Amino acid sequence: MATLPRLLAFMGFIAAVWCNTCFDDLGCFDSPHDCHRMTPSNPADIGTTFQVFTRDNPKIGDVLDRKNLDTIRGSRFSPSRETKIFVHGWKDSMQWGSWEKFRDRFLDTYDVNVIYVDWSKGSGMGYLKSTANTRVVGREIAKLIEAFNAATGATFDSMHIIGHSLGAHTAGYAGEACQDPTSNKGEAVGRITGLDPAGPEFSGNLDNACRLDRSDAPFVDIMHTDGEVVGGAGLMDQLGHQDFYPNGGKNMPGCSVVAPMCDHNRVTAFFLESIASSCSFSSTKKGATWEDIEAGRTTRCTTKTCPDMGYKADFNKGEGAFYLETNAKSPYCQG
Repeated sequence: MATLPRLLAFMGFIAAVWCNTCFDDLGCFDSPHDCHRMTPSNPADIGTTFQVFTRDNPKIGDVLDRKNLDTIRGSRFSPSRETKIFVHGWKDSMQWGSWEKFRDRFLDTYDVNVIYVDWSKGSGMGYLKSTANTRVVGREIAKLIEAFNAATGATFDSMHIIGHSLGAHTAGYAGEACQDPTSNKGEAVGRITGLDPAGPEFSGNLDNACRLDRSDAPFVDIMHTDGEVVGGAGLMDQLGHQDFYPNGGKNMPGCSVVAPMCDHNRVTAFFLESIASSCSFSSTKKGATWEDIEAGRTTRCTTKTCPDMGYKADFNKGEGAFYLETNAKSPYCQG
């Protein structure tokens, strides 16, 4: 008979810990959603860092402190430029080569601010703990964007957040937090691009608060490359205004079963190529949903009626699910 009271007491203790998970200016992280059942780590343990790169400092970033506006005013950040904010995923780091390629390609092609969000300590934990930590990092990004606005007058709509895997959902949490008038200015970032958003813990019939979705920015575009139900690191669920499923959203040409992360990482190669290439990743089929495309309920696309996949995706060319084929190796674009 003593077991039930002890169990209830334990459950009450857990609830108390969950409901009192609050971090300074980031607020509290209690949530009614089961997807948020894991308590995030303390921001000090996550260790998020921010750097800004521009054409004036393309290789060595200026370190930013979101709580110290002087670090922003003293950096090479300019409010007159668009800002590209990169967010990596699980077990990743901004020190790895693909992000440097993104930075260099953008700065070679466009006069922009490039922001590194490195949360490698927080993403290097177990997967469930890392998924919880995305919520903290998302709010930290929102606070950084608010600091840009306060320090320089940079507008929220000039911000474009680009996240891979868990970083895609982190971008979604950032976009959601920016729109919260109780903790931020209540303004939306201009665009969020999700590069094969992580599937485990984020797939299925979930509330929008659980993952990246179309309400997180006026334009949310998604690229799916590893949506296998069994073993896929991504997901097939339609999340944005425009969801692209190159080669069907899974089993990328040129990827081998002995390289299980190839499909998940191929999305970064597609996006990188799309930044500056004269070849367009043109959609060939459109459906209201991916299920419509699979069932053959499609509209044939032209370059005038459907958007290109990648950096040059155009919100004005409609919403829905879009299909295209790519080559097995670089250059991946078929035009």
